[in-house]
Amino acid sequence: MPTHGHHRAANTPQRVQIYKRKYDGSLWGTFSMYVLSATPERVVYWQPRGTRINRHSGWTMRNDHIRFFYPGRWYAIAANYKTEGLLHHCYCDIIAPWQPPAPGDTNVSFIDLELDLHAEPNGRIAIHDEDEFDQAVIDMHYPPDIQREAQATLDALAAAARKWEGPFAGIPLQLSRYDLHLIDTTTPAWREMLASLGIDAPAP
Repeated sequence: MPTHGHHRAANTPQRVQIYKRKYDGSLWGTFSMYVLSATPERVVYWQPRGTRINRHSGWTMRNDHIRFFYPGRWYAIAANYKTEGLLHHCYCDIIAPWQPPAPGDTNVSFIDLELDLHAEPNGRIAIHDEDEFDQAVIDMHYPPDIQREAQATLDALAAAARKWEGPFAGIPLQLSRYDLHLIDTTTPAWREMLASLGIDAPAP
């Protein structure tokens, strides 16, 4: 006799494992995410609170995150939502130009270049890890073009964040629900959720 409510629906978002690496190829850590949308311009992932970050002894994320990766771009953005679903800040990683995984591949990688930007919707920003970047340039032998592009990307991203334009304009300011990884992607509820977040649905 069939049972109900004990299994996740077969059509919930695909879960992927992300590998964050340093420029020399060494592994920073891993964590899982769920695919919300993938277009040639932007890939959107959901990372619910309670996600385990596998680095050193590890920790558990207290807040919900939506993560944005942009094929060919030198940055990725993690939007951090407080308990009531409001966007608190974005944490932006300056990365080597990102290549999305092949369709169906559940392993996602990116190369972190150490520089980070904290950006709030009110236009306040803070730059983090400049000392780590300077040290990595020496230790991992960043080529001059990598150094230039990383710094130029950080500067451009900071300017966009102050006016909350560019990639920041496409980041939802509020979550409509918190169970995005449990929604059946074939239902109207899924399309409504994506629309509420201003996220393009992936091509069928």
